[in-house]
Amino acid sequence: MGFSQLHPNIKLRVATIFFNTLTSNMVFPFMTIYFANTIGLTYTSLVVSIAIIVNFIAGILGGYYADRLGRKKVMLVADGAKFLTFLLMALSNSPWTFLPVLTLIGFLLNSVCTGVYGPASEAMLLDDTKPEQRRYMYSLIYWSSNLSIAIGGTVGALMFEDYLFTLFVCLVASALFSLGITYYLLTETYELSAAEQQNSRKDGFRSLLRNYRTVVRDRVFMVFVISGMLLFSLERHLTNYIGIRLESDIQQAVLQPFGWTVSGIELLGYLRTENTICVILLSIVATKFLKGSTQKSEQNLLFIGFLLFLFGYGMLATSVTPWVLFTFMVVAVIGEVIFVPIHESYLGDLAPNHLRSSYLALNKTAFKGSALVGSAGIYIGSVFSSTVFSIFVWVSGIIGFGLFYAVMPQIYQLRKASGSAAETPIAG
Repeated sequence: MGFSQLHPNIKLRVATIFFNTLTSNMVFPFMTIYFANTIGLTYTSLVVSIAIIVNFIAGILGGYYADRLGRKKVMLVADGAKFLTFLLMALSNSPWTFLPVLTLIGFLLNSVCTGVYGPASEAMLLDDTKPEQRRYMYSLIYWSSNLSIAIGGTVGALMFEDYLFTLFVCLVASALFSLGITYYLLTETYELSAAEQQNSRKDGFRSLLRNYRTVVRDRVFMVFVISGMLLFSLERHLTNYIGIRLESDIQQAVLQPFGWTVSGIELLGYLRTENTICVILLSIVATKFLKGSTQKSEQNLLFIGFLLFLFGYGMLATSVTPWVLFTFMVVAVIGEVIFVPIHESYLGDLAPNHLRSSYLALNKTAFKGSALVGSAGIYIGSVFSSTVFSIFVWVSGIIGFGLFYAVMPQIYQLRKASGSAAETPIAG
């Protein structure tokens, strides 16, 4: 298994994901600062909350229509709309005009476009891969996405204040590139029959409700989503309460034997940088290591990855000693690069072809929910002691870990039923 053996759609999607993620991370991580400086903190909080809500609702609708109209059609509409929102934001921050209100409108509309685009895009990835290819594909996307995040975040930090218009122009160019790739080069590999399309149009809103009622009633999938929400919340705590605790508890720490002094906020920055660098470097090793795994070795790797991830972030929530934090950040990342590609590949086994985008849209609640659990950690840490917060982190991870392993046998049954040769090693 190698890059050359992937479906042409997948190769193109890997390229577009890289460039879209790169340009997006030049701008969007810093938009809260932009809005805080132009419309104030209170309205910024409201805008970010609205963006999350409309993104989720748009994802639900996008997932439904991608299962009814096809992946490419939905992606084309979303790509075209994203291009227009970026153009609006660029023109609103050009050397000739400065219109924060139009920027805000473009930002919210872009959240809608991203929500619509996501399920169709992810469903195409699953449509065009065989089960034995998915671990490799997700490892590749995971590595390239983290690399683009690191590069984009660095460029954005250096340019956002003085070259904002240039960054928005890069976003416009990236959206145009993605639109061109989708229109001219991607092929639709998921088609409904004329009768199915006619029925879905006839039923309208009832068809949408029936779609998601079917998804919600899938017990195995919903347990998978809840477990993912709890597990991914572990990383959220780093940027939430762990960061707050480091800032308040560490006024000045000395890194021996170098004699360097760092504040708590600087230590948090170093930990995040370490996380990104380790993910980029270790993902390369993990990708090659996962290629030859069978079902049994995959289960063992997943078990080890989960434990390392849980133990790493559990210790990050417990300790304030710099070298202990640096050490267990590496442990957490090793676990992360092992389990995330395997975990994501299970979506192909859980989501049936005719409802794949709908399943993937609802799977987004795992990431939205992890943000809410991370926010709950701030409240728990502010009301109770740091010991109680540490217990909360450990318990969240253990419950998520237990829920996933409770449904793991059913996931492999679904894989077997779909005709996947899970026991066959993937060729290196």
